[in-house]
Amino acid sequence: MNLIQDKYFIIRTGDFATDANKKIIYILLSFFLCLHNSIINKNMEYFYVMIGSSIVWTIIELFLNYQQIRIIKPMKVTWNNQSRNLNKYVGIILQGIQEGGAVTIIGLYFGDRFYIGFYQCFYHLLIFYMVVNMFKKQSNTKTLSKRQINTPGSLCLMGSATIFNTLVLLNNPSHFYRELNMFMSMVYISSIWTIISYYKEFRKVQVHLCNDNKYICRSDNLLDAFLILGYDVIFEIGIAYITFYNIFIIPYNHIIESK
Repeated sequence: MNLIQDKYFIIRTGDFATDANKKIIYILLSFFLCLHNSIINKNMEYFYVMIGSSIVWTIIELFLNYQQIRIIKPMKVTWNNQSRNLNKYVGIILQGIQEGGAVTIIGLYFGDRFYIGFYQCFYHLLIFYMVVNMFKKQSNTKTLSKRQINTPGSLCLMGSATIFNTLVLLNNPSHFYRELNMFMSMVYISSIWTIISYYKEFRKVQVHLCNDNKYICRSDNLLDAFLILGYDVIFEIGIAYITFYNIFIIPYNHIIESK
């Protein structure tokens, strides 16, 4: 495998990438988690990081769409057994809020309560709902989203995020265990989601090998899937979302402490 010359793709099938209803459900769930934490802890840090991460991820989605790195079919919303295509940019905003804000909040909320049995039961009920819902869906081979994970821009961005998170953590060691719990929470749920998605063929990988300036598509195998999807879970989910913690939560706490 040549990280620079070869091309590695993650392909989504199924309907999650285009199902607006599921995204709205997760967005509403994250809102109520923010509200609950705000009432219990009497602060607004969850809302702060949800809004910030949603804005950042929406900008990323706009960039990926503009550069055609992530190609997503029109998103649909279903109501009273009737489906309607959403405006392209409404779909991108929903994608940004769900993949940015909602995912960040779910990881942070259950990471903060990682060792509390009651919340872990609720967490696993959420995971159970996710798994059952995925198994109920029919597998198909129609590509809805295809993204190359090792473009120079993507690799530079992930490398920069890793360095940034390391430096911030070194300067704020008191946040280490909170970030670690959030990281473990996100890697745990996303690993389960990824394994089921791969088993149901909702997620696939594709490798294009460079040979004399020509690209040859190699047949899918378990090693490629493990390395590519493992990179996605650890770096593009775990490390990437910790960045939102460092950008929004730590400055928020500094502001509160200075008052």
